[in-house]
Amino acid sequence: MQMNRVILAMLSCFSLSTAFAQTPDIQEGLWEVSTEVNIPGMPIKMSAVTMQQCFTKQNMQPENILQKNNCQMDTMDIQDNLARWTMSCEQEGMIMQGSGNIQYQKTSFSGVFDMTMSGAAQGAMTMQTKLTGRYIGKCP
Repeated sequence: MQMNRVILAMLSCFSLSTAFAQTPDIQEGLWEVSTEVNIPGMPIKMSAVTMQQCFTKQNMQPENILQKNNCQMDTMDIQDNLARWTMSCEQEGMIMQGSGNIQYQKTSFSGVFDMTMSGAAQGAMTMQTKLTGRYIGKCP
């Protein structure tokens, strides 16, 4: 049960990977986002997760996401269609530090997000999340 709470805390900060200091030139609307998480040393491989999310310029602004997750963007670099960042979060006594990059087009993106967490009962933990997204239409 504690492991599930740790993973959920890490994944809640993961949602920041789509937040950029500058808003990328992507199509606003409904997107299908798939994530595949790998946690070294975990005996059971986690299944890939696919969800739909409505992206607007408003909900992609970092200040609207970071405050909800006790996180801060440490560095951000966007050049052409590549975004790179580092971030840190504190949640339920755990410290999480991560870095990632996303290559994006107007109607798709793919990237990777690496995170290290300390302060959990299980000790330090790392995870890598691979993500892809594609525009599927207007928001409901």
